[in-house]
Order: sequence, then structure tokens, then C-alpha cells
Amino acid sequence: MKISNYLPVIFFVACLSFFACEHNQKSDNEVHPSGAAQALDSWTYLRTYPDGKLHNKKYEEAFQQKQQQTLNSQTVTSEGAFEALGPKNIGGRTLCIAFHPTEPFTMFAGSAGGGLWKSTLAGFGTNAWQKMPINFPVIGVGAIAIQPDNPEVMYIGTGEVYNFSDASIGNINRTTRGTYGVGILKTEDGGATWSKSLDWELDDFTGVQDLMIDPANSAIIFAATTEGFYRSQDAGASWALVNDVEMAVDIEINPQNSDIIYVTHGGLNSPDNGIYRSTDGGDNFIKLDLGGSFNDWTGKTMLSINPVSPNEIYASVADAFESIGLFKSVNNGDSWSLVNSNDVALYQGWYSHDVAVNPVDPNTVIHVGVEAFRSLNGGNSFNQVSFWDLWEFGQVPVGGPEGPLNYIHADIHQVKYHPTIDNLVYVATDGGIFDSSNNGLSWAGRNGGYQTQQFYPNFSNSSTDSLFAIGGMQDNSTAIYTGEDAWTRVLFGDGMCTAINQDDDNIVYGSYQRLNIFKSENRGLSWYGFSNLFGISQPIFNGPFCLAPSDQNTIYAGSQFMHFSDDGGDNWVTSFSTVSGNNSVLTIAVSPINKSLLYASTADVLLSNPPTVAKSEDGGFNWTEISGLPNRNAADIAFDPIDDQIVYVVFSGFNTNHVFKTTDGGQNWNAIDNGLPDVPTNTIVVDPLNGDYIYIGNDLGVYASTDGGENWELYSNGLPEATLVMHLSISPSNRKLRVATHGTGVYQGDLLDSNPPVATNDLEKNRIKQLKNYPNPTSAASRIDFVLEQKTTFTLSLFSNNGTLVKTLYEGTKLAGAHEFNFDWRELPAGMYYYSFTGRVVEGNKGFRQSSGFVKK
Repeated sequence: MKISNYLPVIFFVACLSFFACEHNQKSDNEVHPSGAAQALDSWTYLRTYPDGKLHNKKYEEAFQQKQQQTLNSQTVTSEGAFEALGPKNIGGRTLCIAFHPTEPFTMFAGSAGGGLWKSTLAGFGTNAWQKMPINFPVIGVGAIAIQPDNPEVMYIGTGEVYNFSDASIGNINRTTRGTYGVGILKTEDGGATWSKSLDWELDDFTGVQDLMIDPANSAIIFAATTEGFYRSQDAGASWALVNDVEMAVDIEINPQNSDIIYVTHGGLNSPDNGIYRSTDGGDNFIKLDLGGSFNDWTGKTMLSINPVSPNEIYASVADAFESIGLFKSVNNGDSWSLVNSNDVALYQGWYSHDVAVNPVDPNTVIHVGVEAFRSLNGGNSFNQVSFWDLWEFGQVPVGGPEGPLNYIHADIHQVKYHPTIDNLVYVATDGGIFDSSNNGLSWAGRNGGYQTQQFYPNFSNSSTDSLFAIGGMQDNSTAIYTGEDAWTRVLFGDGMCTAINQDDDNIVYGSYQRLNIFKSENRGLSWYGFSNLFGISQPIFNGPFCLAPSDQNTIYAGSQFMHFSDDGGDNWVTSFSTVSGNNSVLTIAVSPINKSLLYASTADVLLSNPPTVAKSEDGGFNWTEISGLPNRNAADIAFDPIDDQIVYVVFSGFNTNHVFKTTDGGQNWNAIDNGLPDVPTNTIVVDPLNGDYIYIGNDLGVYASTDGGENWELYSNGLPEATLVMHLSISPSNRKLRVATHGTGVYQGDLLDSNPPVATNDLEKNRIKQLKNYPNPTSAASRIDFVLEQKTTFTLSLFSNNGTLVKTLYEGTKLAGAHEFNFDWRELPAGMYYYSFTGRVVEGNKGFRQSSGFVKK
């Protein structure tokens, strides 16, 4: 076998460069590979294959079913089951900010994956931000508008979409996006309750990029959306499309004459990009002429009006992968001049840049993109005032500095001056919220408690220390949890897959884009990279790797091939037989018993080949594709803990079953979706101490099964109302389920069976046959029926959902045959409980543990 020794692949949409392979904590920040396009494309591809549609309507219907299920208490959950772990010192991707018109320290933030947030402390302090419940499946908030004369009235725009292309067959495909969109929502009581204003029941990609209220008439609202430019003249009760050009992005209204309205249109591959103006309140629009060759661009444009002299307007114009420059008009847009050609957006002109004029000093202009720049002479010249590569690694304090005074996280989506506090300016970035109190000269992070990080698979836990875990985040590197709200940032770029050696948690693995893997032998204090990997093939953006459960020195990593190390990563062997044609590996699962038995799912993001699931019995050198599974992307695979012929696979996408099970090593598969919604399902984990207890995470939350997947119930109490669960894992030492989300950080909660088991090396499965407990739920009595195949000694105990022993129900021996127990629960408080059988089969002395849950009403 030949040892592979290849340089890492350089494969970025924007032709970004990578880092060297060995780093220390302070030199990890030399180049910034945000990977925004790849991250959003990957998110979309998994969910829209094979029809190219994101089924917003079906997603919202599933959310309403979930809400009803919660109200009816038909769930296996208890109050406060999950608690937030953080990070609370690192902000996540943020799209917009808004200020309360009369309370100067109250502000709002729209996150890309975590919904709407509020601060009454202007973002200052360790607990500056609180998430606002919406009661709609709102994950991404791209726009916020607050009514000036009645701040209790607020509108939010949902969904995040950047790419627009007209395919040759005439279908509309917007592939670069990051969240679902349900239109525009409205509150009239400061956010206590919400209702739909603009309701898009579309099985398509819709998003709202900007909202503005007419300063002269608060009943008139304007919305820049993926479908065009909309106007409401009755406070959002109805809407009309007034500029029928797709991908409206930014709105500005002349503060002295609100009949003059500007709106920009454009995104990645959008038609009719341009700046449009209305002089009659939105009845009619004309496209403005920037002059010469500047009228055609492929990115988006952002505007800012000089409030002192509103005939003066600035436009930040960009191609998809570079800025064109900052333009200025002094005659309401009739003519324009290029005042500065600084390339602030760099490779992300389709994604993140903006401009703002200081309302008390109009000569000061802040122009932002990957970095922030300031002009003191009306845009004629700029000085750079932020440097993203100065971000600090290690454990920055919650609510405290995240770098020096000239640090802002890269990829700035919005810049806004505070309306009532002079020279105070805020920015919304891919790393949260930053502000400057001195007109943009120096900056500070304002992310205390702003738990909005977008985690990727795979999140990892120590087997012996419940206060040690690690996970990778979109555009925010990798973070280590050590039991505090402040996590420790390590590595760089987009943090991807991680692993902790379960025999020695000093040994930790992390990675960044395209399967660039690093190893630490001192719990993440220092790292070194594997420079001999994967140059001959193309890993996906979030290239997977994992450690074999039965041999923690064995590592598998997937590109188009499977790569293998049996010495903890020091040396690697590559199988030169691809896993599935030209497809790349999405996820890998290794048998807990036999390290040579693997399953892998694959996908071809170019859509020339269907996704597959394949099996190898020789450590990844030869593969057999599995039949009988749906034509969707298999997002995760899990083995039963003691029987590796039992395997589970979960699928993304819509209009399909999402969970499949085999009991014969992949020869036959059964869909086991009873009780699950038809939404993308991302992750599955089986309790290693009780194989009948299984958990899945989908785009709405967590669901649990106590009977090997035959039935599922909601298990999401304590999680945000719409939680995109990216990965589930179990912390063995404290028996907790950890939930890594794509937008709200990490949570943990009790497992359904949180008690110590009998010796794990002596366990057998399913010794109790035909186990039933009914009625379920019950308000009075219940009955347990079961069958024993052999004479069995056991204890039957009743536990509360948090793992506390309520009472012992039976201790003794039963002969083979059918048995029943009857119980009266009228004095038992309402809640979730479970029975637990623990014992041994008399003949053969084999131990077992088996449980079943029920709800007491």
C-alpha cells in the first residue's frame, strides 16, 4: 500500500489561499477563507436535492405540527430539558441591526441562523442579548423596521438568499442561501406576539433583504425581497409589487421628501442589476445611470443618504467577486461619479458590503466589506480602520474585547450609525456585532450572551470529562468548551469536523475547509497539521473524518477516496478505489466492534451523479453501494452499540422518508419515520448503553425514540422554537445529549435513560420481548405487558425524566412466558417517566437493561 503524500487541495469559489500546515495560537490568522459561498451552497444542496426547491410551505406546516404537539404535551420531554452551553463570548453570522427610536440603549439584531435578538444595554456586558421568541419557524432575519411614532410596532423580514440564476430550461434556481423564509412578520406589542404580514406560501427560495417605513406616514412600508420591491399602504395588511425586478436588496428614502425612494436590485447572477428611483412614492421607478461602463455589475449595491443634504447619496457597487467602487451623486441620483475604487468587498461583492454616512458629520463615511474603511472627506480617500486577522485566539472574555481596538470580524453585512447618540456606529458581521463610539476610529465586540454560532458536524466530547468538548463553526474557527460561558477559540477559517480520543482526551483533532486536519496532544493548547493528505481528490467543503470506536488510533477521512491512518494520523494510506464514482464523501460511520466495517454516504455537488450510501468490510479499500434507500443526501449514519448488523441512516431533503434501519447488515432497509415530520434530517445518535434509545436532529429540533426507532416523539423542550440541529452527540461522563445547532450554538440536556447501566461488556439487547405500556399518555393507571424467552431475574424501576429514581416497582425472578404489571399513577405528578428493567438471564448470566417511557397527564 502506498502512503499518500500530497499538498492540500486549493478549491475556493473566490480563489482564496490557505494557511501553512503548522501553526501556533497567535499566527493562525494570516488569510481569511470565509468560504461563504461554499457554506451556503452546501446548506442548500443538501436540502433541495433532487428537485432544486426548498419547500418553505412544507417546512412551515411541519413547524405548526411541532407546535401543536408541544401544546398537547404528547412529547417525551420535561420542562427545561435543554440548557444553553454557549459559546457566549463569540458572535455568529449577523445580517442586520435596528435601534429603538426612543430608548437609546435598546437595539435589535437579525441573525443568519438564530432568529431575532434584543439588547437593552446597547450590546454592552456579559449578558447583553436575549433571544426573542417569534412562534414562527424563523431561523434567519435579514431585515428589521421599527415604527418611529409607535415602537411597539415592528416588522421583520425572514430568509437569506444571494444567488439568482435563470437556468436554461426556464426554472428559477437560487442556490446560494442560508435559511428558510416565511415572508414578513409583524408585532404590535413590542415582540410579545407576532403575525404574518407578507405571507409567501411558496415552495421556493424567498428572502427579505431590507425593510423601511415611510418617515412621513407609518402606514406605508417598503420591502426589498427576492421577488422584487413591495409596498404596503395599510400598515402591512396587504402588499403590492411596485417594482417587478428580482432580488431587491437595499432601500433608502429621502428624509425630507419621502416621495423620493431608492432601491437597488442585484445579487449573484441576477438580471437587471441596478439602482432604481421613484419620485412619486413608489408608483413608478426608473433605472439610474451610473455612467459609462459602470452600469453592468454582477454583485449587489448598497446605499446611504446624507441626512443633512439628502440630494447627496452614496452607492457601494460590486461585481460578484470584487468591488467596482464607491459612487456618489449630489443631485438625487441624476448623475454619479466614482469617488473611490477601493476594493472593500474583495471576493464577496455578492455577499457582504455596505456604506454609511455620519448623520452629524456628513463628511465622515464608513465603507465596509471584508474590512472597514473610514473617510473624513466625503469619500475621496479612505483609511483602513479594521484588520480581521488581529482577532484573538484563546479564551476571550464574555462581553469583553475580542481583539485590539482595530479589530472587527471579517465579512461585514451592515453598518449603521445610532440615530440619537452622536458618532456611535455599529456593524453586523459574520462574527456578531461590533461598535465604535468615536466615529469609526476604534472598535469593540458587543457579543456578550449572543449565542448565534452556526456549528457544523461533528461536535465531540471527552469520554471522562464532561467539561471538555470541541466543535467547528461557520467563519468562526473551532471552539473548545471547558465548562464556562467563554469558550476557547483555536485553529482558523471555518471550523469543521472535530474528534476527541476516547481513551486519552489530551489527543484532540480539528479541521478547516476541504479536510485540512490538525492534531493536538495537549487538549488544544498547540496543534500540528497533516501535510500528507488528499491532494489527489476533492473533499467536500465540510470534509468528514472520524476515529474508529474500537481503536482510537485508527482514523478514516473521506474525499472521493477513503484515507486511513492506524497511528493517530502520523501516516496515511489512501484507497485508490473511489467510494462511489466521482462522488465525494459526506459522512462516515465505523462499526463499534469491527474497525474495518464502514458505511459512507456520498454526493456529487455538480449533480451529474445521484447521492449514494456505500459499505466497506475491508477498511475502505472496496465498496458496495447500498440499494433500497431514497434518492436523497444521507446526512448521517449510526451503528447500534452492540450489534453492528443494525445500522441507521438519516436523509436530508423533502418529500421522502428520513430515517432508515437495517438489521441484516444493509441487505434490507425499512423506513422508521412514525411521528417524524417531513423535513431535512441531519443527525442521528444511538445511546451506547441502550440501543433502543435513539435521537435524531432535523431542521426543527430533536426527536427521540425509546423502541429502536419504531415510534418517535418530540424531545426539544428548552431549545429555541425552530432549531436547525446540525449534530447530536453524547457526553458519556455525565450522560448528557449535546445539540450542536446551525445558528444558536450548543445545548445539552438529559438523556431519557440517564442512570448507570450494568457492565457494558456484558449487555445483551432486547431480552424483554413484546414490551408494551399503555395507555400512553395516562392520567390514572397503566399496564405493562412483556414476554420473557428465558427465566430472568430483574429489577423494574420507575425514573423521572431527569434520571431520578422515583420508586422500585418489582424485584425478583420470572419464568419464561408472558407477564403483566398494573400500576396506579393517580398520585404521581404530571410529567415524563420511564420504566427500566435491569437484570440478568439466569441461564448464561447475561446482563441487560431495557426501558420504555410514558407521559403522566
